[in-house]
Amino acid sequence: MKDGLRFVDCDMHIMEPVDLFDRYLDKKFRDRVTLPVDAKGQYKRGMVIIDGQPTSYDALTQEHRKPKKGREKAELSSQPLSGSRMADSGRLDFAQERNYDAVAQVMGMELEGIDIAVLFPTMGLSLLARDNMDPQLSLALAQAYNNWMYEFCQYSPDQLKFAAMLPVHDVNLACQELVRCVTELGATGSFVRPNVVNGRFWHSNYWNPLFDMHEQLDVSMGFHEGTGAANSYMNTLYGENRFYRHVASHWIEMQQCMIAMLIAGVFEFYPKLRVGYLEAQNSWVPGILTRIEWDYPQYRDSHAPYLSLTPKEYFQRNCWAAVEGSEPEIEATASLIGADRMCISTDYPHFDSNFPNVANNLLDNVKRETAAAIFMGGAHLHNFTDEDFAKADMAMEEKQKAMAAE
Repeated sequence: MKDGLRFVDCDMHIMEPVDLFDRYLDKKFRDRVTLPVDAKGQYKRGMVIIDGQPTSYDALTQEHRKPKKGREKAELSSQPLSGSRMADSGRLDFAQERNYDAVAQVMGMELEGIDIAVLFPTMGLSLLARDNMDPQLSLALAQAYNNWMYEFCQYSPDQLKFAAMLPVHDVNLACQELVRCVTELGATGSFVRPNVVNGRFWHSNYWNPLFDMHEQLDVSMGFHEGTGAANSYMNTLYGENRFYRHVASHWIEMQQCMIAMLIAGVFEFYPKLRVGYLEAQNSWVPGILTRIEWDYPQYRDSHAPYLSLTPKEYFQRNCWAAVEGSEPEIEATASLIGADRMCISTDYPHFDSNFPNVANNLLDNVKRETAAAIFMGGAHLHNFTDEDFAKADMAMEEKQKAMAAE
């Protein structure tokens, strides 16, 4: 709990182990994936190469330039809205010392007051994000990640949940992997990106089986962007300047995805589908809904006669959009779309997270009742119940006792 309030982190990240694919990838695909090594020949964090291609556009650019000389450490670590370069601050020392293991993950949850966390990848954000990938390789990579993620969560499965990575290069394989992860591994939803895949965007009927499968399994679909993906159009627009791309990709790719789904009638035809638009803030949501509604009189009858509700009604029935706690627009946005349609992402342990002050920032930023609804947004997105929270409480108590005894 945080200050007596239930708190579900709808988007907490993990740091994949450097040897994940060496241990978990199907052996017949292993020679198609190469991992970075250090001077001792040991695997290290860095760019994964698949079929000779880097998994991120950023591998080809000059990003991460060193700051100007003379800038103080505190200046680098304290921006008003995002605690950028947080590794400089020492706030992640406990996790780095444990190599970001599951114990560190739960320690981070305790620092933030998180009851239940839904986990998303780091390196894996861009792992499958390119066109024309061999669908069977896409499946093997997703399975390797999901199998490792399942084992990671077993440290405290009532606290640690995960969104399954889906091999989107074949919609039928994506459906099969979703079924496996939900029914066998306990995934509470999926992770997909909002980008175009092989020329198919999210208004295409191609994706209907995937929408239907989420609805049948009663699990959420979580859209999550990640700057540097090979198939992001922001690379074409802005080239190597990551500042441009980081600003644009998270917002604009997500807006286009939501527009496509709303106007295509995805929520009309799959009325029980639950979708989360994550790590993109959400002050853009009211404007997009208004813009679509503005055009309803001109285009609804001729181009989307199947729509029976307004954009806002669809959103308030089927959608959630995440905040990260310190955005100044949160209270105003909540008044327009409803705080209960919002959820919160700590984005731990990424460089632009405000961990361990995400929850504190939200409480300082909005009314307590607004914060309470946002803290619980992830619970509604993933359909967590009082029973789930009771199990998470018990698990946290057990972990605290075990750590105290060490």
